[in-house]
Amino acid sequence: MTVARLSERMDRAFNPDRYDADGQLVLASAEGGGGGGTHKATSGPWTTASGVAGELHRDMQTAMTDLGHAHEGLGNGTSGFASAKALGALRPGWEERLSGIRDLCGHLDGEMKKVGVEFHENEVGTKKSFK
Repeated sequence: MTVARLSERMDRAFNPDRYDADGQLVLASAEGGGGGGTHKATSGPWTTASGVAGELHRDMQTAMTDLGHAHEGLGNGTSGFASAKALGALRPGWEERLSGIRDLCGHLDGEMKKVGVEFHENEVGTKKSFK
C-alpha cells in the first residue's frame, strides 16, 4: 500500500506548527517541538465510541427481530401477489446485512473498550514515571 504524502509546500500550509521561525522542520520530540502541546490522548473518545458501537449492536438485533415480526404471516392471504414474493426474496439479504452490522458493532464495542483501558493504563503509568 502506498502512503500519499503532502508536498513540502502543502505540509507547511496545513501544518505550520511543524516548522520553526526559520521554516525548518522541527521534531515533535525536540524541546519546543512541533506538537505545540495540542495532542492529547485520552480514553474518553474510545469509551464513547465503544458505547455507540454497543448501542448499534443492540439496535441491529432489535431491527432483525422487527423484520422477522413484520414478515410473520406474510404468505397468509397474499399468495400469488408479486409484492409478497418480492418481499420474501429480499428478506434473506436484509437479514445478512443486519447480522453483519450487528456482529461488527459487537466486535468493535469490545475492541474499543480494550483500547480505552489501555490508553488509561498508559496515561497512569506515564504520569507515575515523571514523579
